[in-house]
Amino acid sequence: MTETTYWTVSWWRRGVNCPQADPCGVVGERISPLENLDRALLEILDRVREHTRAGRAVLFLRDPSTGELVTRVGHDEALVEVRLPAGEGLVGAVFRENRALRWPGRAPEPHPRAVAATGVRPGRILGVPVAIDSQLVGVLELVDGAIDLDIARRCAEGNAARIGKVLAASSLAAQLLPKGERSAGLHFLFEGVVGASPGMRRALDLAARVAPTRASVLITGETGTGKDLLARAIHANSPRSTHRLVKVDCGSIPDSLVESELFGHQRGAFTGAVCHREGVFERADGGTVFLDEVGELSAMAQTRLLRVLEERVVQRVGSAEPQQVDFRLIAATHRDLATAVQAGTFRADLLHRLQVVVIRLPSLRERGRADVHRLLEHFAHYHAARHERVLRTIPATTQDLLAGYSWPGNVRELSHAVESAVVLSPDGHLTPELFHVREPTGCEDGPFDDLPTLAELEGRYLRWLLERYSGHRTEVARVAGIGRSTLWRRLRDGDLVSDDAA
Repeated sequence: MTETTYWTVSWWRRGVNCPQADPCGVVGERISPLENLDRALLEILDRVREHTRAGRAVLFLRDPSTGELVTRVGHDEALVEVRLPAGEGLVGAVFRENRALRWPGRAPEPHPRAVAATGVRPGRILGVPVAIDSQLVGVLELVDGAIDLDIARRCAEGNAARIGKVLAASSLAAQLLPKGERSAGLHFLFEGVVGASPGMRRALDLAARVAPTRASVLITGETGTGKDLLARAIHANSPRSTHRLVKVDCGSIPDSLVESELFGHQRGAFTGAVCHREGVFERADGGTVFLDEVGELSAMAQTRLLRVLEERVVQRVGSAEPQQVDFRLIAATHRDLATAVQAGTFRADLLHRLQVVVIRLPSLRERGRADVHRLLEHFAHYHAARHERVLRTIPATTQDLLAGYSWPGNVRELSHAVESAVVLSPDGHLTPELFHVREPTGCEDGPFDDLPTLAELEGRYLRWLLERYSGHRTEVARVAGIGRSTLWRRLRDGDLVSDDAA
């Protein structure tokens, strides 16, 4: 038997059997927070293919920025992304007419791009629309196999409804149903982590590669960039996801309680120890320990932590018996730990243990306008649902205002600003006056009120030139007064272009 190859547009490349399904293959509607969305979608596609005996199932989603229908997840031997022009071919006709169609039949032939991507011309196809709250967002396609079209249609329509509910509960919903006057390109890696700038793609790609392993991870970045969220996403997409993720705020533990908090204690070990208590590493046995702001640990705590990392053994305060523990370590800091090592405030040997893989999260001002738009849409949908408020529009004037702000508090500050606007809006329109941020005016402190470094300032200038000249690097290099090779190097070093861009 030939092994089935699962493919997704994002990084997860294996199907997961769903333990509960109805006779038509419908699975649960909810996905765990920060779990990989494509994995949940594959569960549905696995079941619909099984019960319809289709050769393969594919989910197309509409990219609002281009109108194209893009492969999101499916079964095939070709691991490629397919983009079909709006309204063309069978998939486009299903979306345009908002009804199930089959080929051969009244529907158009499959689009040549889809045929070219797989290298196989299908014998029969059934397409069913997918919607979120009655708004079309994509198409579920069943291809070949021993399809009984009447049974397949009923099954596919039931599963398409479940797909819509899964999408509605995900962070991808805001990109599929934008309320703004401008749309950023469709992009997804981790559920709950929003962003597609080169720096974010690099961080998320690293997280995707390291998540299935046991390697220790050090997440760096300014306060408010989402280090906690990324740590939880790595754990949720790891083999340890069925066990605990135990978070430790290293800056809040006084020296007198470090040993008790991290390693636990026996009853009577000290005054006030009225019962046995598990430490952090015991509670996380089999799971993940997340040391937030690890740079704040005292010298004594660093020494004790190093021993645990080296030996994977803990000993409760007041106990003479060491205990073996199995955990994966993720740490985060906004500090430059290499500088702290040079200053003598952080142990070099501990840093080496922590930074097996280093993932840097860029600041929001580095991520560019498109990511601000994506986050704005996401937070607006999220907070509107949370506070049961109506969300109607996010005007272009609001998007321009927020995209031009430096966001010293990063993503956390943007989330709070959007939440305030959603709550205070009288009519569901998030107009500029609801946001208490200053537009860059060039007066008062000028464009340097956030005290950027020269490298950051150069990055902002090059990003502005790229937007003004629609990415034409020859023009950007000419205006900036540098050569194309120099421009390329600075774009790469400044996370303004992906490593594989040509």
